[in-house]
Amino acid sequence: MNKIFYSILFVLLFVKGMSAQTEKGTWLLGGNASYIRSSGVGLVSITPSVGYFLLRNLAGGAAVNFLGAKSGSYFSVGPFGRYYFYGDDRGRLYITAGLNIGGGKGSSFDTGFNLGGGYALFLNESISIDIGSHYDKIGANKGIFTIGAGFQVHFSRLSGSKID
Repeated sequence: MNKIFYSILFVLLFVKGMSAQTEKGTWLLGGNASYIRSSGVGLVSITPSVGYFLLRNLAGGAAVNFLGAKSGSYFSVGPFGRYYFYGDDRGRLYITAGLNIGGGKGSSFDTGFNLGGGYALFLNESISIDIGSHYDKIGANKGIFTIGAGFQVHFSRLSGSKID
């Protein structure tokens, strides 16, 4: 009888942990990277980010974007929003949008935006591998369309902190 009770308890706790991935109060820490080559020029983009689920499936946060090429580098920082939809505890589609301000060596600061989407494949209740595409537009420059991969870590609580 105890084995059945503990088995049911384990399953209930496991299911609760899995559904906490995009629940209100969960922290999101991660980023993505992409590489694009156009007209013989290579560009690397690395974007670390941190967010917080304000509502179920909806996170808001901040991201820093580093773009690098032989001709120079560029960085930007700004808020973003990410919404997860259609899927289950193994994976979900998401869309993301953000604003940014940044600049590079020899250029003035400029504003821009980014839009994207993709699929988050959950390896367990805390880690997802994200495959997606983004469109970044900064100032009067041409927009950049990239396809890349990243990861996100979902924390239901950070150690030593209390989230109500």
